[in-house]
Amino acid sequence: MRRIGSRFSLLFCIVFLLGFAPENAHADSLHVSASATAVSSSKIKLQWNGVALAGSYAVYRKTSADAAYQKVITTSNTDYTDAKVKAAVNYYYKIVPVSRETGKEIKTAEVSVKMKTPASTSIEKVKVKSPTKIQLFWKASAGSDGYQIFRSEGDGAIYTEVEYINGKTACTYTDANVIPGKTYFYKIRPVNRGNGGFGSCSAPVRGRTIAQASIASISSLASNRMQITWNQVKNARAYEIYRSTQAKGGYKKITTLKGAQRKYVDKTVKSGKKYYYKIVVAGSFNGEKITSGYSEAVSYRALKQVKISSVKVTANDGLKLKWNKVTGASKYKIYRASSKFGTYKKIATVKSAEGLAYTDNKVVSGRTYYYKVQAYSDGKGLITAGSGTRSEAKGASLSYAIMGETSVTKEQMAALYNASGKKYPSNIYKSKGAKNIKEFCKIVLDESEKEGVKAEVIFAQICLETGYLSFGGQVSAQQCNFSGIGATDDGAAGATFSDVRTGVRAQVQHLKGYASKEDLNQKCVDPRFMYLSSKRGIAKYVQNLGNGNWATDPGYAFKLMGLIRSMKSY
Repeated sequence: MRRIGSRFSLLFCIVFLLGFAPENAHADSLHVSASATAVSSSKIKLQWNGVALAGSYAVYRKTSADAAYQKVITTSNTDYTDAKVKAAVNYYYKIVPVSRETGKEIKTAEVSVKMKTPASTSIEKVKVKSPTKIQLFWKASAGSDGYQIFRSEGDGAIYTEVEYINGKTACTYTDANVIPGKTYFYKIRPVNRGNGGFGSCSAPVRGRTIAQASIASISSLASNRMQITWNQVKNARAYEIYRSTQAKGGYKKITTLKGAQRKYVDKTVKSGKKYYYKIVVAGSFNGEKITSGYSEAVSYRALKQVKISSVKVTANDGLKLKWNKVTGASKYKIYRASSKFGTYKKIATVKSAEGLAYTDNKVVSGRTYYYKVQAYSDGKGLITAGSGTRSEAKGASLSYAIMGETSVTKEQMAALYNASGKKYPSNIYKSKGAKNIKEFCKIVLDESEKEGVKAEVIFAQICLETGYLSFGGQVSAQQCNFSGIGATDDGAAGATFSDVRTGVRAQVQHLKGYASKEDLNQKCVDPRFMYLSSKRGIAKYVQNLGNGNWATDPGYAFKLMGLIRSMKSY
């Protein structure tokens, strides 16, 4: 459409041809040039040049070509505003000079101009078509052949022409240059281009779209729960949340929230599955619902739950956790509690690049610890920042219980012994009930089980304290005293037992005295058992042995555990 200038009006020249009066007057001295301007739909302003012989000027008007002129006013000025006109009516004017000397009109040849102002109109309806389009509707103006559209970005601000609508009956305009969420004010003015007539500007009306929201963050609260947050939008009455499993299409509304809310927890996501989210802001204008259109899509993939594969005691008496890899995880958070259903506190964060394991060295012997691991994403790629569900709890004790079910076989015990490279003293123990190491281990297994002591602990003690049955100290192999019962630092050789079985039984009973307050299941053969009353139950775990509890060596328990772990490896 052709846009006309933003000037309020256009000027048209009206030429009046004057005759000669008096006789000696020159024609040039009576030449009048005039102009007419439609100030509004109810005002026409006339202007003309002065004539030398004139003391005043008579202004005449009529409303049709065939009608007679009627004098409107006589004025000494060279301009006049006719404020008694009606819109859409043609007006004809003539201006006659009045002689300064005689006070009579100077006869002239009549030349007139037709002036017509369009009827005023008003904007009747404003409709929001989209977040970037506002449509105006108005009634047709009589006497107009087009309309000027003016827009302002604030009530009382300067109005600028944005469009000219050509046509008498074209009574709608769509402003497609709108910023979402911004308020605009509009006016309309009818135009008659044929004679330069302009109607009055209409009263201003307001138009407003609603701005889009933007998703601020998506974070997982669990592998099957995630939270969406977004920015607050002015004039929002509601937020509609849409979700799809593909980037370009398939979006379905999953909920509508009131405008005051800024977050939503989606509890229907599946672990490891990728989702896309969009938000539509809903508001109202002139009693009709308006929407912002979709926000930019943000993708999310819920992290799977971590599975702890193992928790084992390390060679340095720590607890080492291992877990499965979770796709998309950039970090893993480690949590620990002193009971399975206790309060878990984060103790470490392991980056994915650092591996899938963590060693907890801040543990105390004799205690049981429970662990949980949680996968975490920093938001790179298709995985949104957040975390998956914590793993199921998995517990482990740094302490190795002395009492309980044996967890090794006699073959594993024999393998540990053979790995030492020591020669079994069959020449001594053949006559004492154990001609080879396998028979020796069978006796250890039998006697341990009768008292409920773990055979691996007994055999580890035998290997440690006898140097794999090589002895060499104040206790000899012939004594069948495999744990130095009764041997003292002042050189006492300690107890002597008749055979391997009795010697092993005495050791089992002596260790049970430290590890438990339970009665013996077999007849006591330990000559030192009666002296253990103050020590009953003080060493329930291997880690409690040493530092005067059984042995004075502070590294005694550490050495035993090393032998036990080696034994189990065969």
